[in-house]
Amino acid sequence: MLKGWKKITKDDIELIKDKNKNIEIIEYFNSIICQMYGKMMYKEMNNELLICKGSTIMGNYSLINYGNMENSEEMRDELSAGGITLRGHEIKGRKDKFGNEYIYDTNKCIEMEGVEFKRFRKVMTRYKNKIKYETGYKDDIDELILKYPVHQKKFFDFIRQYLDMVKITRIYYEGNLLGFSIVENINKRNGIIIQELINHECGVHDASYLVHYYNCLNNKSRCLNAGGVRTKEIKFAKNKLRPSKLLTIRRIIPKVRLTKDDWKELRINLQ
Repeated sequence: MLKGWKKITKDDIELIKDKNKNIEIIEYFNSIICQMYGKMMYKEMNNELLICKGSTIMGNYSLINYGNMENSEEMRDELSAGGITLRGHEIKGRKDKFGNEYIYDTNKCIEMEGVEFKRFRKVMTRYKNKIKYETGYKDDIDELILKYPVHQKKFFDFIRQYLDMVKITRIYYEGNLLGFSIVENINKRNGIIIQELINHECGVHDASYLVHYYNCLNNKSRCLNAGGVRTKEIKFAKNKLRPSKLLTIRRIIPKVRLTKDDWKELRINLQ
C-alpha cells in the first residue's frame, strides 16, 4: 500500500480530468490545482484512482484520502486496513474539522427568486448601474492581491500557470476593481471556487453579493463548491450567499496507524 505513489504534477492533469468528468458530486479537493499546490499524490489500483496527502504532526504520521474519486467500498476498506485515513462526503465517520462544504447552484442565484434571495434583489437594484463585469486575467488582480496576506499572492502565482483550467470573473464598481473570483472547471456540471477576493477599499458593504452574483452569471448551469469553513465569520459570509447544499465531510481514522518507518518507505518509493 505504501509503494507506487506519485506526486501530482502537470503531467497527470489529463488523467485526473478524465476521472472527474462523470462525477456528480464534487468535493473541494477534486480541484486539480489545489491537489498540485498541496503536493498531493496519486496511485492507480484495480482501475481506481486514489488521491492522498501526507501529514506529519507532532510525531503522528498520516496518509489521508482526498477528493471524491468514487472509490468502491472494497477499495475504501483496503485503504483503511492499510493505515490510510478516509475522508469524504460518503464517509460514515466523525465530522471533518472544516465541517460542511458550501455548494451553490448558479442558476438559482441568477434567478434570485423567493424570500431567501430578497437581499440579493435589493443589492442588485441598488448597484446594477454602477457595476460591470469582465472575464479573464488582467494585471489589476495583482494589485488587489497585494492588499492580502502573502499566501494569497503565492497561490495566485501558482494558478496563473494553469489559466486554461479556470474561469476568472472580475467585477468593477465605478471603474475600480471590486473583486474577483476564480473557478476551476471540473466537468460540465461542476466547478470549484478556488480563490475569491474583495477590494474593501471600494467601500461597498454588499460587495460579496455582487462578486458572487456575477461569478454565478459567468458560470451558468453549474454547481460551485466553495469549500469548508474555518471560522464563524466565514460561515456567516458563506451562508448569506444562499448555498443550495451543504456537503458534510467526514473522516474515519484507521485502527492501524502509520509509523516513522512506514513514512520513510513511502517517501523512498514516491515517484
